[in-house]
Amino acid sequence: MSSTKDIILACSLDQYLQDGYRGLSMRKIASKVGISATAIYRHYSNKEELFHQVIKNGFGTYTNYLLPATQEETAEKRFYKTLEYALDFVMDHPRYFELIFVKSDTKDELANHNDLRKDSKISFDFYTARINECIETGYFKEDHPGEVSALLLSSYIGFFSLYIGGLLPRSKKEIKQLYWRSVERIMSGIAVDSAATRNEIMK
Repeated sequence: MSSTKDIILACSLDQYLQDGYRGLSMRKIASKVGISATAIYRHYSNKEELFHQVIKNGFGTYTNYLLPATQEETAEKRFYKTLEYALDFVMDHPRYFELIFVKSDTKDELANHNDLRKDSKISFDFYTARINECIETGYFKEDHPGEVSALLLSSYIGFFSLYIGGLLPRSKKEIKQLYWRSVERIMSGIAVDSAATRNEIMK
């Protein structure tokens, strides 16, 4: 069962995505949650603190999706599981994806708060670590891990921004198939043996 704080954060995310930061109202959120305007201030002192926590939840949720990939037994499997779990994150939490990767207000908040910049960097560093170990095992060509990570993340963000914007197929089956075909195209440039498919590696 969700706590009052969780419900407040969920309603805040909905209102922000609908009305933007200027339209984020503690009174409106309290009304949606079913508590008094006074009661919401027992949980968050102002809308700045509330918005900050919404963003932290978004990055935290994304990170929690990626982390189980480290349980795979090889570098190649850890890499592909990272991409799989990143896909799952968007499918399960498209609103969080939009919040942390698309909205300009989030970028402004990142610029002003070290803790959020640290949270946002976790996923980049996670990708970079997976890429680095694939280079070390010889699965990927010799390259700069950070730059390859930036390539993958920018492709991921761009791809799903098109999806969120309604410019790609809406069915989950179609978008997943298109996602993995896009991954295969990228692999043809960075993998030593691009003929080794994801399905073969993940057996």
